[in-house]
Amino acid sequence: MLSVGFYSLGNGALSSRWLRDAVAIAVEALSWMELEGLSERQALTKTTRQLGIENVDSMRTAFLMIMETTRALNLIDRITTVFLAKNFLEDLDLGKRNFLRIFIWWALLRQSSRRSSIDLLEAARHVLGWRQLLDLELTFGNIMNFDTRRFLQHMEDMERIALSTFNREWFVAYCYRTFGREFALDYLRGTRSAPPNYLRINAPKDAQQSLLEEIESEGVKIVPVEELDGLFRVIQTRKPLTLTRAYKTGLFSIQDKSSYLSTTVSNPKKHETILDLCAAPGGKTAHLALHTQNSSKICSIDISRRRFEVWKREMKRCKISCATPIVVDARQNLPVKQIFDLVIVDPPCTNSGAFGKTPSLKWRLTSDALEKFTKIQWQIICSAIQAVKPGGRLIYSTCSVTVEENEMQIERLLRLNPEFSLEKQIPFIGQAGLRNLDYCQRLYPHLDGCNGYFVASLTRKY
Repeated sequence: MLSVGFYSLGNGALSSRWLRDAVAIAVEALSWMELEGLSERQALTKTTRQLGIENVDSMRTAFLMIMETTRALNLIDRITTVFLAKNFLEDLDLGKRNFLRIFIWWALLRQSSRRSSIDLLEAARHVLGWRQLLDLELTFGNIMNFDTRRFLQHMEDMERIALSTFNREWFVAYCYRTFGREFALDYLRGTRSAPPNYLRINAPKDAQQSLLEEIESEGVKIVPVEELDGLFRVIQTRKPLTLTRAYKTGLFSIQDKSSYLSTTVSNPKKHETILDLCAAPGGKTAHLALHTQNSSKICSIDISRRRFEVWKREMKRCKISCATPIVVDARQNLPVKQIFDLVIVDPPCTNSGAFGKTPSLKWRLTSDALEKFTKIQWQIICSAIQAVKPGGRLIYSTCSVTVEENEMQIERLLRLNPEFSLEKQIPFIGQAGLRNLDYCQRLYPHLDGCNGYFVASLTRKY
């Protein structure tokens, strides 16, 4: 059995209509991802609306197909070269090509029964048409008899590790250099599965018990994260969290453990002035407001009007009234004249720590993209430090594991701005930063059960 998050599929017989709908969604969504660069969740939403499919079980199965096919895309496409010429694969229309990918994942990497694989193929014949798949029928049969482990055994180390951990070779080499081989292998293997889902209770601790009972009454099973008050790990749910009544009425928010940690570390206080840079879609803003019981004055800045529409809905859902949105590029001079007690910087990054949650990110990441993001981050940092009052705090965080986006940015900040100093973080639940920056904090999926993350806490002395 293979599971993603808290959804799982067995190898038993599947309802033909349910499976056909799942195949239709998955094939179409993967095609939209290829055409328009959509994320897995964006493509799923777009496709289910397009096809008018509302069956929750079909959507769950389709999402599993989308996520896991995307996660193992390099290995899947490498396996196709055993059976098909490269030109033939590229000439296949999107629907056929993406179903072939799904089938390889289903039959080989999911290790489904032969009966289940035949059921999947039969469903695809209904969706795509049996004539469309006729020239691939022999290939499907050969795939079911393929030995993936034996295929990988005869490769050079770097290629074998890249394919078996579902990562690009250059990123594997980068992790070897940065972390050492043993730690790098553990980390890369940790990206092969999605981290758990977490939710934040939108109430003070003394008022949480009744909300927990209401949430659990909808079939959501959760357990507390001991080191982070108010955060809970999702063990099981009968339906997607966003479809529950408790979510719609703002009783909880979905927030990763890593993101929750960075806001907790900032320790916002009642009536403080807070600047939240790159604030949309609003998870951190809402958490900051919860910490201060909606009493702080939060200025939320983001460059994207579209993302701010999501931010506004989140503030309304969580009943937040202390935050003001401003659409502006944080790399430029900020349109605020005041200085702040607390400045939060969570800039655009490579998201190399979120490969488990959003696997499509790793196929877009290049060394050129890493260089581009580090430049953007430094420009935002230069704006942010001007807005911190003497005695104020600056929190810098990214959902990335690269040193260029993290420790090297902090080193540069401290070297050029001696009025800032690193502070020990409370709570400190992760690993110490690299390059002797022990007061910085890192989280890793294989150690901490969440996205890879970096947090630095600084104080302006004068």
